[in-house]
Amino acid sequence: MIKLSFSTLIRIATLMAACVLVGCGGASSTVNPLRPTRVIAFGDAFSTVDSRGYATYSVNTSETNATVASRLATIYGFTMKYYTASPSPVHASGTAYSYAAGTATSSDTKAQVQLYLSNGNSPGASDLFIITAGTQDIVSASQPSKDTSAIATAATKLTEAVQLLTNAGAKYILVMQPINVARTPLYLAATSNGIRPAGGYAAYNTNAQELSYDTGTACQSFSCLLSTKLNAAYPATSSHQPVLLADLMSYFNLITGTTNTGSANTFSSYGVANPDLVVCTTASWTGYPTTTPSCATSTPSTLVTTSTNQYTSTSWDYSTSVFAYDYFTTPFANRLMGDYIYNYNFYRAGWR
Repeated sequence: MIKLSFSTLIRIATLMAACVLVGCGGASSTVNPLRPTRVIAFGDAFSTVDSRGYATYSVNTSETNATVASRLATIYGFTMKYYTASPSPVHASGTAYSYAAGTATSSDTKAQVQLYLSNGNSPGASDLFIITAGTQDIVSASQPSKDTSAIATAATKLTEAVQLLTNAGAKYILVMQPINVARTPLYLAATSNGIRPAGGYAAYNTNAQELSYDTGTACQSFSCLLSTKLNAAYPATSSHQPVLLADLMSYFNLITGTTNTGSANTFSSYGVANPDLVVCTTASWTGYPTTTPSCATSTPSTLVTTSTNQYTSTSWDYSTSVFAYDYFTTPFANRLMGDYIYNYNFYRAGWR
């Protein structure tokens, strides 16, 4: 008889529980795939667009598929725009809106959901809801010391936001886990060749990693805590599961993977030429989050000069780069992640 250690059993149990939300084991059915009647987004910069549908906390490329949420909406034929009270706070069938704010926390996201519901909106059986939050919570909790209690509270608030939607009748809720914040320019150390300067929070890199995801059995990261709380709230059943948790940690690590992050230069396999240098000038982000960043392709002076990366000498500009600024990603990276969610997570969950 094979004997397993307690820690191994815990990991197996955690993996099996995670399958409830991420759709392990292949697509359950493609006979009746999701065809959204509306697409509504909440959360942070991964869902933030303006009234035209352009990304606001990224490089503004005057495109309507430049955030993770708007990319998914585009796949279904929608143009996602920022929510406004005019002409009506009740969203008609065939529309897509975002309530997201660039640096929103999990608590802010819950407030966004409450606003959506208080305006008289009722989730339809085929409405797709997208929630992207947690990155700002990790950033705030990582310095000056590691605040695990704040992360626990954030995971609870985001779970409550999901429950508000399901209690109101939502059947399709995508929750995108935060990226690995330790891999963002704000937290990266200086390179030995001096090409990449140390980020402002480089001293807190370890904190950011430990709050992003767990490498042991402690379960103190946002990723683990949110998975645990959502699995408790939505246990496995033989019927349709309304919540799909998309964990892009491994995928994000691959598109940003370099020898400086402790792995091979895996980024180039994904069309990435610049995995870790920001493409927006500091001046274009002065005043955020109070002031919307002004980094835009229509104003070339807000973008850094096209260059080559430090790993393969491949030329890059914003269109082959991962980061716009600090921990904010480019339209290119957002589309990569949106496509991954649609092609992998939606498929395995039987949503397509």
